[in-house]
Amino acid sequence: MNTIKLAARNVLRNYRRSMLTLFSIATGVAAILLYQGFVNYSMWGLRESTIRSGVGHIQVSTDDAFFLEGSFDPYSFLIPQYQSLADEISKLPQVKSVAPKIAFSGTISTGEKSGIVMVEALPVEDATNLLSFRRITSGRDILRSGALEIVLAEGVAQKIRAEVGDVLTLLVSSKGGGMNAADVTVVGISSSGIGAFDNMASYMDFALAQELLVIEDAPQLIVTLDSTELTSEAMVEMSKIRMADGQTLAIRQWEDIADYYRQVKDFYITLMQVIKAIVLVVVIFSIINTMIMTVFERFREIGTLRALGNTKFNIMNLFLWEGGVLGLMGGLAGALLGLGIAFILNKMGGIYIPPPPGMSKGYVAEFWLTLPMMIETTILAVVVATISSIYPARKAVSISVADALRHL
Repeated sequence: MNTIKLAARNVLRNYRRSMLTLFSIATGVAAILLYQGFVNYSMWGLRESTIRSGVGHIQVSTDDAFFLEGSFDPYSFLIPQYQSLADEISKLPQVKSVAPKIAFSGTISTGEKSGIVMVEALPVEDATNLLSFRRITSGRDILRSGALEIVLAEGVAQKIRAEVGDVLTLLVSSKGGGMNAADVTVVGISSSGIGAFDNMASYMDFALAQELLVIEDAPQLIVTLDSTELTSEAMVEMSKIRMADGQTLAIRQWEDIADYYRQVKDFYITLMQVIKAIVLVVVIFSIINTMIMTVFERFREIGTLRALGNTKFNIMNLFLWEGGVLGLMGGLAGALLGLGIAFILNKMGGIYIPPPPGMSKGYVAEFWLTLPMMIETTILAVVVATISSIYPARKAVSISVADALRHL
């Protein structure tokens, strides 16, 4: 305890220099925390928008191959008595809703222009929940089960020059291998914010899709939970459920399906490591510079301590504690600084972020700082500051007692 008190007093001895070092540490810690808070919010938004854009928390089918081939051949993976299975899954305490879904490709035409689309079909009563992050930018959503209506994504509407109220022809390949067509009315234009998706997507009612494809079952079930944090727990419970014929379920959680989310997450993690490395290098050199200057100023003091019987270990330990105290003070100050800046920016409504790669819309970001994040970053500052003090501490004990006492 005496060593810690002495270290704290030594840190405050040269107040101006210590404040400059503390400022660099605090600024670095605040920068790391703000970026982590930005990533937290951005990944939460991307996670929830992915889940609420038709992916759900968990997807269920008859075979693992469905998750690679299902959109091109949904007929090979139809779930027999899917409603009974959906009812059984709905009984799990973590589950909020279970909805059948059909995803298939087709050709849509205005008469003058045509294009290939990926159609997502959900029951009207479930679409609001499962597609809550999809924005209807023009017109309305599908309101009636079985209606000959379709909602086009912005990119699709632009490519085929379709508008709300237009009647289009949708051509699909049915279960028997024949072609089936229906005239559907465009009732809405939507946007998910993901450019590649909006260039291919369209939405219709589940019952209409069954009629078009000439099927009575569904190739997959979309499960939404009360909270995304319950996904792993629900996966374990669902693995115990069997289909009507006794076959095990093929289940996937949302993160295994959301390729774009994983790519963005990996990018942010890598960028975070780079930012941390740059900030820590600046902090390390700042601390080394301060401690080296302190060592040169205290040569006679070091010599006196050695002459009074203090060992090299005692002297080195003192300098390491001084570095740790600097790191702790700077880390705490940085955590408070980061929290204060985040609070002010969030109160101001966040900051606008231009569209990231692959996105067609920008968004307003907030900074979500958590207590574990602040504790972890403060500990990191203490560890880095202590390690940075090793070289100056070794420098302090390397000089002989006689030379130290003669030093002016």
